[in-house]
Amino acid sequence: MKIEIIHSTIDIAGTNIRTAMDSLIQTPPTGGWPLFTKNTVTFRECPDRIINATDAITDPDAELIIFLARHASVNPVPVLTVHPAGNFATADLGGNPRELGTAAPLWMRAVLRNQQKYVPEGFRVSYEITHHGPTNIHAPYFFVEVGSTEIEWRNEQAAHAAAKSILMADPGNDKIIPLISFGGTHYAVRQTAIALETQGAFGHMMHTRNIGDADAGMVRQMIEKSGAIVAHIDKKAMSRLEATHIEGVLRELGISEVTEGDLHRIGALPWNVWTAFAAFAKDIDPTAKLFPHGKIGGSEPASIVLPKDLFCEAFDGNEAELFVALDRIGGVFHATDRNGRVLPVLLTTSDRRHEIAGDLIALSIQQIIYTQGAAVEGDRIIITRRQFDARLARTQGVLSGPLFGKLAAGESVTLPDGRTVTPEMVTKTVQSTIHIPGLENYS
Repeated sequence: MKIEIIHSTIDIAGTNIRTAMDSLIQTPPTGGWPLFTKNTVTFRECPDRIINATDAITDPDAELIIFLARHASVNPVPVLTVHPAGNFATADLGGNPRELGTAAPLWMRAVLRNQQKYVPEGFRVSYEITHHGPTNIHAPYFFVEVGSTEIEWRNEQAAHAAAKSILMADPGNDKIIPLISFGGTHYAVRQTAIALETQGAFGHMMHTRNIGDADAGMVRQMIEKSGAIVAHIDKKAMSRLEATHIEGVLRELGISEVTEGDLHRIGALPWNVWTAFAAFAKDIDPTAKLFPHGKIGGSEPASIVLPKDLFCEAFDGNEAELFVALDRIGGVFHATDRNGRVLPVLLTTSDRRHEIAGDLIALSIQQIIYTQGAAVEGDRIIITRRQFDARLARTQGVLSGPLFGKLAAGESVTLPDGRTVTPEMVTKTVQSTIHIPGLENYS
């Protein structure tokens, strides 16, 4: 890839980042700087502010452009930032009104994650939302900045960290989910956390104050100029009315929403695998949330529906044991309903369905026998329980109330007349049967 790195000679921070790059280039690490070993890199200076730049200052053959610049803020904090360029409304800081530049989500995420590695003490790292020009550059581009006052712009450690973050950028093998985002403040806190912790990689990010400008045309620009396949909405950072508006525009454009929780649950799964299973799960329960266990293959999704009574007897109130077992089995999702209850349905790939179904039935039987002293007879699981019987307690003269609770908890009680009633005296035996055809093959 041909990459051009541009800074302004009147920008203190941009100049210092460039100077730090020149110094670092002289002493490459073992194997060289990834930016140079895998790309052709050129440098360019311009005499004016970068936000007012036009495409005329760039190399027409450049495939990626990185602008080095200063970050200024009315609420200054020491920070290393990365962000795309564009204007959702007026063009107060360069570029054209309601025009977005072409973002580079993969590269921005790579630099951001490097900033997190190299950030000097006292600084933070952050995406910034899309907020200034230029807007008409021919290739994908983004800004790498040091902020937020002249003290930080002249800070050699900050410039060094920003420079190293670029030189070490190597996103070639990264698996990402390219996103657009709505909601939040200037420092895109949730988006930054997502990019640092998940496969999520953001292109254009819209501040809450611009939600009113998010018509279908603007959101389409965000999608197309970010290469986004899905959208993130920070609903905690906006009103319900604003969230409803964005959801409506996304539906109109046919782009789905992904939550921060989804991105964490997806983990390292390929996006196409996740979406295939998520769609499959929605047909089972429209409110289902999926949780993967182990590496999931790429073949067709399939469901394993365990008998509800078997599942409840084995794991109701003891879901942690199930999750540990699923992690061990691997290649399977468990699902929860809208209330967070674990469903007796598990998803896996069609080629492993029979194998995993057998493992789960055997696991359920073992769990019931271990926790409840059940017995297996042919194709039946017979569960025998001893439980407190309120009718028997009353025949012994025990009144409803605290004494009932003690007996139910296995404690003996003394009545006003001096008699002692033991739990055994008020306990009945209850037997239940779960019938599973072919059970003898698993027990």
